[in-house]
Amino acid sequence: MSNFINILTFCRVMEPGSTWSSNFKLNLAMLSYSTGLSIPRVASPFLLRTRIGILLLIPLQVVAMFVITIPCIFMELALGQYSGRAVIRVWDLCPFLRGIGFCSFLTFLIYQIYYSFLCTCTLCFTFLSMTSESQWKSCNKTWNKINCFTLADNYTRRVECNQRYSKEKCDKMQWQSSVEQFYFNRILHVDDSLGYVGAPQYELLVYALVTTMVIFFANCGGPKSTEKFLIALAVVPTIQLVVLFFAPLTDYNGFVTLHYLFTQMEITRLGDFKIWATIADLSLSSSGLGFGAYITLGAHCHFRNPLHFRAILIGFATSLFTVLYSVTLQNFLVSLCLQSKMLIEDFFKLEQDLAMPEAVFFLPHSSRFWMTMWLSNSYMLGLRSLIVMMSLNAEVLYNSVPNARKRHNSCIFAFCFLIYGGGIFFSTKLGYSVVKILDKIINEFCLLFLTGFQLIGVIYVYGLTNFRDDVHFMLGVRPSMYWNVLYALNPILLGAVLIYSIHSFYDKSATVRIAWVYILENFFLWASLVVVVLYSVFYTVAFGANKELTVVKPAVEWGPRHGGLANSRRMFEAYNMAKEYLYRQKRFGQLRENEI
Repeated sequence: MSNFINILTFCRVMEPGSTWSSNFKLNLAMLSYSTGLSIPRVASPFLLRTRIGILLLIPLQVVAMFVITIPCIFMELALGQYSGRAVIRVWDLCPFLRGIGFCSFLTFLIYQIYYSFLCTCTLCFTFLSMTSESQWKSCNKTWNKINCFTLADNYTRRVECNQRYSKEKCDKMQWQSSVEQFYFNRILHVDDSLGYVGAPQYELLVYALVTTMVIFFANCGGPKSTEKFLIALAVVPTIQLVVLFFAPLTDYNGFVTLHYLFTQMEITRLGDFKIWATIADLSLSSSGLGFGAYITLGAHCHFRNPLHFRAILIGFATSLFTVLYSVTLQNFLVSLCLQSKMLIEDFFKLEQDLAMPEAVFFLPHSSRFWMTMWLSNSYMLGLRSLIVMMSLNAEVLYNSVPNARKRHNSCIFAFCFLIYGGGIFFSTKLGYSVVKILDKIINEFCLLFLTGFQLIGVIYVYGLTNFRDDVHFMLGVRPSMYWNVLYALNPILLGAVLIYSIHSFYDKSATVRIAWVYILENFFLWASLVVVVLYSVFYTVAFGANKELTVVKPAVEWGPRHGGLANSRRMFEAYNMAKEYLYRQKRFGQLRENEI
């Protein structure tokens, strides 16, 4: 009883040095964080619509992994491991750009709010489907509309529509399957007019409360309790995903879908810059770069930990998971196309917004079993990412306000309340439309901007030489030419993708007629830049008047947090400067002798 009262009154005191018990558990947390973020980005028929094909996706993912993912993960881990600081305090390396840290953390919180909502919808879908008769199997429910079809009556419904209205009107309809209408009309109560907010869906609020409570109890004991949840959430979804990978083979069309996936390939599509921009977006969003999460996780690492291998491990595991999940998903989609007796071209013209393959519901043997496995797998993958995110929220706060660690449960409760409170709006009729806007802007624009600015701040402002010296002092090995070249080029590459994305956004926005959607998209699009600029102006005004302004110089506190290591770092720098001076003197003397 006393423990229960302590939880409710938030009286538990955390140990000052509470951290992950081993490198394995820390690696597990990093993998749990990154692999769950792949789901919203790959859960679409994009690969089949663009005809990239699995055989082209694999080399594209490998290129993106070595060019973008691994170098950026290494940089974030190195900054956190070297300084022992989280995403905000790490910008002691250049206080003028600390707005990047604030912007990363604010974006991180917003991302958690709508990502938690997506997990809640999956949980709600799972329980509502466990009735004696699945409510999504037919088009005769109260929430169904004229543009609804099922696998059994796809052709018949279109003929009836042509007879009742006209062929021209029916061809212009956005046809939706019974599963989609069950999800959007029954669960989300989406409003077609996009102008009516409505009351929150209390059913969704209950499931959101369940998700939030699991996140709270997984973090209320600090990393020690989080580790136990992550181990369970790592084993079960992995086994499920392996089983689901082979599940379509139980269908009589199973090998036909595999043959189509591995034979359809248009190499000429590689000339389209949109494909490369999408792969770049996917490499950032699927690994969770730009939020500063790896900086915060790196602060838990031992100072001499060989983070080269950790960055490669995370990058490889994330890319592998993305490819396997994509193959599984596309396999189900092709299977659904064959079951609906539609042509491939006509099937993928349908605007499918549901982030799950409907074919899993129509497998010939034990469809309810496969449906439950798929939905629970998606939910647990998202849940374990949210658990790690909540742990990172607390660490960012403790890094800036150390005394807050003494009231750990209060802090976790406050963050959980924030996420749950934000989800209340998303549970309204208008909420899902805002979720789609946030998902698009954050993954296609904000992460590019934040990652690019991080690279510019570290490589060009703090200095590539200083960063290499920090890594050399920390690991005893100087970064090779591979890292140097990519760190110099990545800001340019990401900048080009960002410019292309903004150009495409405004080209498409010309057709948007709903004013509030256009305004909201522009607000979130430019909010990151505004936050960074406003903080830079504030820093200039606040410290410039006191003649304490150092635009590009690190703060006095920058460096290893341990005092002995900080002194050693200064000695290491003096040694390198003396070594460089002697080398220049020797080189200058040789040149003078040659001239004489």
